[in-house]
Amino acid sequence: MEKYVIFVLCFIVAPALAPPPRTTKQYRGDYVYNRKTDAFYKFHIETVRYYSVQRLCEQEGAQMMVPESNYDIMQLHSMFKQYPDLGNYAWVGNDGQKHESAEEQPIIDLSSNTDGSMGPYSSECQVGTRSGDIETTECYRQFPFICKVAAKDAPYDAHCDVYGKDYRYYSSVRSCYKIPRMPYTWSQAYSECQAEGGHLLVINSEAEHDAIFNLTNTEEKVQGSRVFHFYWAGFRADKPVGNATAVFKTIFNQTLEEAGYAEWAENEPNNAMGREYCGSVFKNDGKLNDYDCTHEVGFICEKELSM
Repeated sequence: MEKYVIFVLCFIVAPALAPPPRTTKQYRGDYVYNRKTDAFYKFHIETVRYYSVQRLCEQEGAQMMVPESNYDIMQLHSMFKQYPDLGNYAWVGNDGQKHESAEEQPIIDLSSNTDGSMGPYSSECQVGTRSGDIETTECYRQFPFICKVAAKDAPYDAHCDVYGKDYRYYSSVRSCYKIPRMPYTWSQAYSECQAEGGHLLVINSEAEHDAIFNLTNTEEKVQGSRVFHFYWAGFRADKPVGNATAVFKTIFNQTLEEAGYAEWAENEPNNAMGREYCGSVFKNDGKLNDYDCTHEVGFICEKELSM
């Protein structure tokens, strides 16, 4: 009987990198695409002063929307219709045109300085209206706002597969991490990481703890944070009933022990003031801490690589 030797050729196929937003016309989960402008838009329903808008949009890789065409105005009108319970104004960027005031000017203008300038209470800030007009109003008022980014400019990190910039890859744990430059509440941080295609940090091992310790001690402070010595992470607890003990679980519904890392900092969790039910990690030792979910602090987004 003749014998045959069979050779099996094996090929390792590297995963194809997803194309960028300018090709896919897909961006963050909270932005919508407009074919006519080849751009993505997000209507922020939270109300802020004009001076905060640009920084918030930049956090998402976008800019405050400047009404440059009728298509921008139509997009504004369309997004307003999704929120009939909101008011009639949303902040937009200055288009360099003259527009009527959104309200009657008072007889005595208390916003003027002695030198005749408007100072921080300038009435030159622009709003888009529910009816599709552009008007001006005082910048200190609080309104929703619209962010916009052209498809060609929308950030995408192909290595980490996230719609954002400034992620750092740690080969020791095959994960990418980012500390955004804006402080958020725990819920806001959760949503922000999800929108970029990642999630709030979940530590799964001592090796990952070491990576996070390195990250938090080499990044700059998050300006505006209520505290600088810890960051939001992806675990929290429901408020217990009666004398029951709070049970902290990750955003994947695992106990900390099941997730692989449950090292609390000394004297933590302590539920200070009876309001600490969201998780964070200390900068000084990378260990876990509980904190009030409503406070605005820095946070860490994570994206694991599958290959």
